[in-house]
Amino acid sequence: MVRRTITTLTTLVGALAAALAVAGGCAATGPGEACVDWVTFDTPAAAAQGHLVVRGDVVGPAGSTTAFGVRAQRWELDVQAVLAGDGAEPGERITVTSTPVTCDGSGERYPGGDPLDTDQTVVVILQRSPADASVGEPGGLRTVTPFDGVVPPAADGGLPDAWPAGHRP
Repeated sequence: MVRRTITTLTTLVGALAAALAVAGGCAATGPGEACVDWVTFDTPAAAAQGHLVVRGDVVGPAGSTTAFGVRAQRWELDVQAVLAGDGAEPGERITVTSTPVTCDGSGERYPGGDPLDTDQTVVVILQRSPADASVGEPGGLRTVTPFDGVVPPAADGGLPDAWPAGHRP
């Protein structure tokens, strides 16, 4: 009787945990994947506050790394101009991790495509990863979010006033 009660309780707890994971949107996570509830920024200027912002050209892929427990693409970027912040110089080539989406249930890391997989000049909003390497290369640069880290430049080459139509998948 005691064994059956323990087995039944264990089954109920497991079912409850699975239901909570599905309700939380993290049913399709892999081992070590962190479910990130991404902040949304109303404008590129809001996303840029307190971050490094550069205009540049993506040179090509630079391998991959792990960010938030999932594989993330790294890119080489030639910096044309630093629009805000510190950590890069015009003419410098930097390596940037494209921050992936987590726990969306689709398994896609870049729904709609990796925003750094482009041959166009872009403005990239960056932040430095912590030294513990939990979100990319230790101390490396990564896009501020999967959605708001890359934007086409304004006509003057600066940060645009608004997000382009359909910038979120």
